[in-house]
Amino acid sequence: MENTLVGNKIILKLIEKEDMKKRAEWINDIEIQATLNYDFPTSISKTQAWFQKAQMDSSRREFSIFNKETNEYIGFCGLFDIDYKARKAEHHCVIGNKAYHSKGYGIDAYKVIVNYGFKELGLNRIYAFQRTNNIAAHKLVEKLGWTREGLLREDLYSHGEIRDRYIISILRSEWKNNKIYEIN
Repeated sequence: MENTLVGNKIILKLIEKEDMKKRAEWINDIEIQATLNYDFPTSISKTQAWFQKAQMDSSRREFSIFNKETNEYIGFCGLFDIDYKARKAEHHCVIGNKAYHSKGYGIDAYKVIVNYGFKELGLNRIYAFQRTNNIAAHKLVEKLGWTREGLLREDLYSHGEIRDRYIISILRSEWKNNKIYEIN
């Protein structure tokens, strides 16, 4: 398949305009938004404007996540702020369809996008920021061998409050021999 990355349970396809309605719906979901820091609330038109800008940004790779068996759109992920000189990028991943939470789809999406970052983009470091209340995400990255580098105290204004967040990362050297990143 063109423009796709394949995992054990998911397929990542380059994000398309038709994905914006569902993306906006997930970003506006109160339960999902509680662990994120996306512009909230958002509209479909604002999400489409973001899409147009993201499409032209060479420092981004944005994907929609689909169930490999059913081809159902279940979330989105990507790498952004790609710095080719420093060989690093920031990662984000959201499983928006709650029926797929805690069933291995997020782990598979992480594996696929991290493999892509190290193998295809030649990155040395992939990092992310996590809200301190996102327990499920903390457990996920721990399983995948990411390192919590530190707590950024009162670093983020989100949902009407100044909040703490963690910075996490995985280095190429940590990923390279980690068997969990193998795709069957």
